Amino acid sequence: MSLDDGSLPRATPPSFRRVARAFLVLGAGAVVAWGLVALVVFLSIERNWPRQAAPGTPAFGINFSCNYAEFLLLEEPGGLPLDDNRPDRTEWCATTFGRLLEETGARHVRLSVEWSQVEPVEGRFDFTLVDALLAEAERRGAAVLLTVGLKGQRHPEYYLPNWALAEGRPPWGAVIQLDSELGRRALAMVRATVAHVAGSAAIDSWGADNEPYVTSPRADRWALSRELVQAEVAAIHESDPLNRPVSIGHAQIFAHDTRWRGIVEDADAMAVSIYPFRNVPFPGRAIIFPIMEMGPLTPNFPAHAREAAAAGDAFWITEMQAEPWAEGDIRLFTPSKPSPNLDTGKFRRSLDYARRSGASRVYLWGSEWWLFTKERQGDARWMEMGRAAITAGATTAPGPTPATGGASR
Repeated sequence: MSLDDGSLPRATPPSFRRVARAFLVLGAGAVVAWGLVALVVFLSIERNWPRQAAPGTPAFGINFSCNYAEFLLLEEPGGLPLDDNRPDRTEWCATTFGRLLEETGARHVRLSVEWSQVEPVEGRFDFTLVDALLAEAERRGAAVLLTVGLKGQRHPEYYLPNWALAEGRPPWGAVIQLDSELGRRALAMVRATVAHVAGSAAIDSWGADNEPYVTSPRADRWALSRELVQAEVAAIHESDPLNRPVSIGHAQIFAHDTRWRGIVEDADAMAVSIYPFRNVPFPGRAIIFPIMEMGPLTPNFPAHAREAAAAGDAFWITEMQAEPWAEGDIRLFTPSKPSPNLDTGKFRRSLDYARRSGASRVYLWGSEWWLFTKERQGDARWMEMGRAAITAGATTAPGPTPATGGASR
């Protein structure tokens, strides 16, 4: 039939070669797409940001909180907390601290000054416990990173005496400012504390507050302003005749959090808290999410370490997860009913992350729990693993060293 009769031309069926070519292109595209997915997964898991650095040899140490040690070793689940004013508390805390230093072999330890304890009444100071802990550290040859400010280790984080809140509690979500009455009172405490303990040979560095820029769910999501923390750094330097280095700590989870850059500018040591295994709620089950294996979403800690070094700063991990992240009472976990949040494999992975971070010091978080599991549950695994890491990276604890930036920062 000719085209002139008004009919449409008959469609020519595609040839076999054309169909085969189309399937070949689609197949190749699928292979490339799946290859890209596999590459992303590989980079995220096997070459994630924290593991860019070759394994280093940081000096491992511990954190210590007497409050937490009492909670684990002396208090019973569901019972009332102990009275902090009991006559034997100072001796018990110092003795327990000494036992931990002996059992772990730690020569680096981080302690926190609790404001409500050292200044229970405005202008009247009681450094009995702080002095006892520093004396125990000096006797055992351990170097102390002493954190001082409004926040300290462990619950409730903000150790504020009642008199300091005479003008009322800061509102929910408040950022405590330098020019506030609470800020001024805190700075006066910082100066008095540093001036009192500056003669201790055990202290080799200071901490200007504990994670000051991280909002605290335990205290109405308060945080501290950068200006207040800068004033704390200056007050510490002014009150310390040896001009020992001052660190500022931060807990960074995602790469887009750039507040660490201000810490590099303001401090002599940038410090970070790392908890690699977080509990994520999910209907019907609990999920343990490895936040250090999120690929480009995970902070590039080796790069942070390099930038800190370029600025003349140290890079430390002041809290490295070495106990379970517990949503409830951690004492209810037992060897027969362990926490899924931390097993021996995850413990070793935490140590591996720390060694690959670029940090020169790593303070392990949970030594009090190691002692609890050993003494109350007969499970010495955690103490043995902690001691092995600490003694493997042991170095002679340095004496006081001049700050790189000094009071000019």
